[in-house]
Amino acid sequence: MATTRFVLISDTYGYHPALPKGDVLCHARGLSNTGSIFELRKALDWIDKADFEVKIIIAGNKDITLDERYYQKHRRDSDKEFHDPAECIRLVATYPNIKYLHHQATTIHLKSGPKTTFKIFGSPLIPDHSEGAFGYNRSDDTTIERHWSNIPLDVDVVLTHTPAYNHRDASTKWQAAGCEGLRKALWQVRPRIAVCGRIAEARGAETVEWNLDLPLSPFLEKQTIQWTDPGANRMAMSLVDLTRAGGNPLHNDGAPGPRAHGSDVFFSPAERAKPTAPSRVFEDYDEAPSSGVTTVSSFSDMTAHTVVPQDFWNAANTAYPSEPILDPQPVMSRLHHRNAAALNGRSGRQETLIVNASIVITNNLNRLSYNQPIVVDIELPVGNEAV
Repeated sequence: MATTRFVLISDTYGYHPALPKGDVLCHARGLSNTGSIFELRKALDWIDKADFEVKIIIAGNKDITLDERYYQKHRRDSDKEFHDPAECIRLVATYPNIKYLHHQATTIHLKSGPKTTFKIFGSPLIPDHSEGAFGYNRSDDTTIERHWSNIPLDVDVVLTHTPAYNHRDASTKWQAAGCEGLRKALWQVRPRIAVCGRIAEARGAETVEWNLDLPLSPFLEKQTIQWTDPGANRMAMSLVDLTRAGGNPLHNDGAPGPRAHGSDVFFSPAERAKPTAPSRVFEDYDEAPSSGVTTVSSFSDMTAHTVVPQDFWNAANTAYPSEPILDPQPVMSRLHHRNAAALNGRSGRQETLIVNASIVITNNLNRLSYNQPIVVDIELPVGNEAV
């Protein structure tokens, strides 16, 4: 294990502050104010020149030209200029040092510095109670569950546009504006770090301890511990130290579970007979995402699974059978297959650091102020240590 430094920012909207040194830069939403190709190019140039080995971004609801479906449908005739969404999407692809995640996951291997490895999922999706791109129907639970089930269970970092419900999502305007479907997905995945933006008033960090003691009552939490910002007076860095040396390590071993090289999802006997082609991510959209954008589903490499790991049966207070079985009853039949997979061999994923990394703040007088980037030090496996 080696300490890796993440520098987390969001909602910069054309403001390009000096950044502290680190290994990985993550920018969650808010690259631009209007999505114009000129704004996007300036933001991408700034990020590209930043001194990090890896730079990862997602789009936001104001980056409207990166959502071709939305832009073509909602662009106002009064807009002075038309910006070709396809050209804007191609622009992002011209920056090889920037990883643009569009509801997909990727594995990062740092070649210098700590030489650690981690898996990150990024998504621009957001509940549709606000104007802008990448919206989904916040009242359609089936669609929401389908969207967020695309987060692979072995992910270490989740980078999203929207906050999870009741976690760094409160404001005087929206109260709690986060997505409950994302919160449930975070319980299932339990990444080491979850990063969002959008609600500037909720900027900050907290550690969530997940309740894994009641398999038949999923999505519960034990406690949330709020972070005290050592850089609140701007005399120090806004650092979250999750290392053992710092005295407050995160209780999350990143265990991928017993099926690290196969599917993330447990199949019931009936489901094993179904085809395993990847599902579309944006099925509530009028059309597929823009050309040039790749969507990745965690269901793309499913294989049958016949053995229920012992730790799950113990957690369910059920005697573990002496021989592997194909149809575990009664506990497994009462659990959603993804909830079951969420517990299999993954009891070490107990806590998640949730960060709202908003930079730009607008007050009631439309005056701008700025937050510092949030810096996270965390121990990750060195390349040859990763499972």
